Amino acid sequence: MASGRSDVPRQRTGLATLWDLGDVVTGGVRGLDALRTELRDEITRFEQRRTSLAGLNRQGLADALTAYSRAQELRVRINSFTQMLFAADTRNQEAKVLVDQSSDLWAETDNRTLFFRLWWMGLPDDRAAALKPESQDDAYFLDTLRRLKPYTLEEKVEQAINLKSTTGMWQWTHQYDSVTSSYTFTVNIRGKRGKPRKLVANEVIRLFAAPRAATRESAYVAYLSKYSENGDMLGDVYRTVVRDWRNEYVKMRGYHSPISARNVENEVTEEAVGTLLAECKKNASVFQDFFALKAKLLGFRRMSRYHIYAPLSRKERRVSFEEGVDQVGRAFESFDHRFASLFRRTFEEGHVDAYPRVGKRSGAYCMSVTPRMVPYIMLNFAGSPRDVYTVAHESGHAIHSQLASSHNLLTFQPTLVLAETASVFGEMILFDDMMGKERDREVKRAVLLDKISGMYGTIGRQAHFVIFEIEAHEAVDHGATVDDLGAIYLRNLRRQFGKGIEVPEEFRWEWVAIPHIYHTPFYCYAYAFGNLLTLALYQRYRKEGKDFVPSYMRLLSHGGSESPKDILAEVGVDIESAAFWDAGFDVIRGMVSELRGL
Repeated sequence: MASGRSDVPRQRTGLATLWDLGDVVTGGVRGLDALRTELRDEITRFEQRRTSLAGLNRQGLADALTAYSRAQELRVRINSFTQMLFAADTRNQEAKVLVDQSSDLWAETDNRTLFFRLWWMGLPDDRAAALKPESQDDAYFLDTLRRLKPYTLEEKVEQAINLKSTTGMWQWTHQYDSVTSSYTFTVNIRGKRGKPRKLVANEVIRLFAAPRAATRESAYVAYLSKYSENGDMLGDVYRTVVRDWRNEYVKMRGYHSPISARNVENEVTEEAVGTLLAECKKNASVFQDFFALKAKLLGFRRMSRYHIYAPLSRKERRVSFEEGVDQVGRAFESFDHRFASLFRRTFEEGHVDAYPRVGKRSGAYCMSVTPRMVPYIMLNFAGSPRDVYTVAHESGHAIHSQLASSHNLLTFQPTLVLAETASVFGEMILFDDMMGKERDREVKRAVLLDKISGMYGTIGRQAHFVIFEIEAHEAVDHGATVDDLGAIYLRNLRRQFGKGIEVPEEFRWEWVAIPHIYHTPFYCYAYAFGNLLTLALYQRYRKEGKDFVPSYMRLLSHGGSESPKDILAEVGVDIESAAFWDAGFDVIRGMVSELRGL
């Protein structure tokens, strides 16, 4: 039977390494029925407001929003619980059924409250202005609804889309997770002479940065070969997701392009995103120069895609989970005591699932359920220094949510483009702490090299995922096959790396191993946005020291209660300026120069 705890046979440190979902749903799976009944009762009461909307006054609208938020919280708790249960073990048949039921319930309850949102969108501007609540959070949420008016359809059509999505795109992405989470990979840890080992995805991904070149190559070959075995099927899943996205957002809702839907949701302009991606393409040479330097430091004649994450040292450092958490906590304490205390709170509450295992979803994420609930973190900690950075990254998300907890459920979550602000900042705090305490020149050089490699992974790599997506969505609309998409991806990858980096043929299948392009199309530019933004903010912290901390904490405390443009205006950021994004790349250039001088 599925339960509220992940099923792991051992606990390897003094920290809790299994999350307890009891805070989300009391009584675990057994408590779901009661929560579903409570939700349906709340929705039934809310539906009774339909007949009185025409005569609503300002207080009546505020009361309706309070009732809407109560129902929304119940929906979010049910959905979050089942999603985390499934992520902990994607092989669990009961968890799969619960996710399906949760999706159906989400669609049902969304359809039954849809009348309220459509009524508000359809009001004349003067009537809407007269009714707007005094609560800034409520007012901002209502403003975001009205921005969606041009892309919103009639009630019956919206309801049909909601129902269809539970067996459409959502279901396809769950199938993708089920298939890929069950993968195991046979890798020769020490190359051709080594003894093959069977590993799960996150254990293989860790080997992409292994000290031995033969191990890195073996890991990549095993990983990409496994995905290529089912490449036609996984590619067709992607093509279905792309077609579904275009059918709904471009053909039905009238967005200008597939990416426009994400931009409107993120509350950023086409110009801002276009400028960001253009600057990432223009500045690809920053990372090309870095990889040329890295090849020289590693003694390679020419850099290969197999080795871009290679460490400088051949001796791999191993870090226990407890040591990694302590290291992050001490670094955060040096930045700000409250920042560090919110970090520790997540672990003290037992809201972390730490270790990789067969069936567990790959990667890492932070799940912020409600403003008053401490967020949950899923990790796949395998003991590498990179895993320690992941602890800092996901904990940054959790800190961000807790700092924004004064806002209501409808506004505490930041939009995607600001969602990485605290996570990347957390990584930079850890990086500076490590560099500041290290006295060995060779170790400092290794840490700096690894950090710039990581910046490529979160800036250049992520931006080029979106560049691929833009081309892929257009190509699928014109009849592209899975092989065509592989050719597009490989061509973009080779263009991104330039002539100085060899890109082996098997990387044409890398795109089918990227969950984000399936689950959340065009999400990945948020990583490039957040990283470059954070580099600029962190430079200010380095210059201003502790005087910068209050303004930064205020920035995070906004959550999603204002537009990104207005939030960032407080710190003097213009996201439509090419010069601003170039400044972020200038920081990376400086780090490459520092590495060259060590």
